[in-house]
Amino acid sequence: MRCFNHSDREAVGTCKSCSKGLCGDCAADLEHGLACRGKHEQNVADLNAMVLRASRVQATTRGARYVAPAFTAFLGVMFVGYGYFKEGLSGFLLPLGVGFLVYSTAVFIANRRAYGRQSRNDA
Repeated sequence: MRCFNHSDREAVGTCKSCSKGLCGDCAADLEHGLACRGKHEQNVADLNAMVLRASRVQATTRGARYVAPAFTAFLGVMFVGYGYFKEGLSGFLLPLGVGFLVYSTAVFIANRRAYGRQSRNDA
C-alpha cells in the first residue's frame, strides 16, 4: 500500500480515523493507533479515550452481571409461592412468577455468554 499523500512512498499503516495509508512522515503514532499528522490526531485520541472508558466500565460491571437475574428470579419465586398458596393453580400470580423465572434464566444465560466472551478476550 502507498501513502495517500506521497504516492512514491510505502505506507507504514493506516489512519484510525479515515483509513488512508500513511508513510512515516504523514503518520502520528498515538500509542493505540496511527493518525494523519495534524489532521486527525484529536479524533484518534478521542476514539482511544472512548475505548479506554468503555473497557473500564465493562470491567466494573462484570461483578454485577448476576444482580438482575437474581432479582428477577427472587421476584419469580415470590410470585409463584404467593400465587400458589393464595390463589392455587388458576390464579394470575403463578404464571406471572413463571414468566419472571423464565426471564431471569434468559438474562443469566445472555450475561454468561457476553461476559464469557469478554473474559476469554482479556486472557
